[in-house]
Amino acid sequence: MSSNKLEALWKYHEAVQKLDQVENRIKTTPQRQRLNKLHRFLGEQQAQIKATQSQIETRKAAVERISALFDELQHQYELEVGEFEIMEKDEECTAAEMTESRRAMEALVEKITGARRELFETIEWIDKTMAEYKNVNARANKVKKEYDAVRIVCEQEVAEAKPEVDACQAEVKKMRALVDPAFLKKYDVVKTHYPVPIAKVENNQCAGCNMSLPTSVVKRVASSDSLVECENCGRILYV
Repeated sequence: MSSNKLEALWKYHEAVQKLDQVENRIKTTPQRQRLNKLHRFLGEQQAQIKATQSQIETRKAAVERISALFDELQHQYELEVGEFEIMEKDEECTAAEMTESRRAMEALVEKITGARRELFETIEWIDKTMAEYKNVNARANKVKKEYDAVRIVCEQEVAEAKPEVDACQAEVKKMRALVDPAFLKKYDVVKTHYPVPIAKVENNQCAGCNMSLPTSVVKRVASSDSLVECENCGRILYV
């Protein structure tokens, strides 16, 4: 009785493996691999485009801030120049006051020069980055067209393989219904760890991990009414 139950599990396992092979074949065709490569590239380009857009917006905001600061400094300088001209005509104005005013104007000139330099450098960065952004965007658009074309081919491959996939899925469903629920539950648990959850016993070894099995374990696999797992890897053993 146990051999019949284990045999039913094995046949279900074979059906599952065949379905996996068909699905993996579809997922690894040259066109599918090409599609995956293009998809990764597009993802990288889109991330770069998004990051560049954010950086450009930040720099544009900086241009507005620096421009406002430049105008304010320019206004302060004009006021300071006006005050200095008044002081020059004021006979009561001391040399110290004149010196202090001159130093204030020099400080403002230094700030204005720094603001102008920062403004020009920021605008230059924006112009350069915008050119790079356009190139990346154009390249991404070109790859997107290629991606769409390859995707259509992959969809055709999937459609052509659908009858075979459907047949395999039907066989899996049919075989699964014949498996003992307890065996099935254990199989599903082991499959979460190994794509191939059942391993044959060959030359007193587990074909899954190639570890030697005690003679007692081999005998249990051949005669036990319950499932026997490899003591090393945990796969279900089958003779």
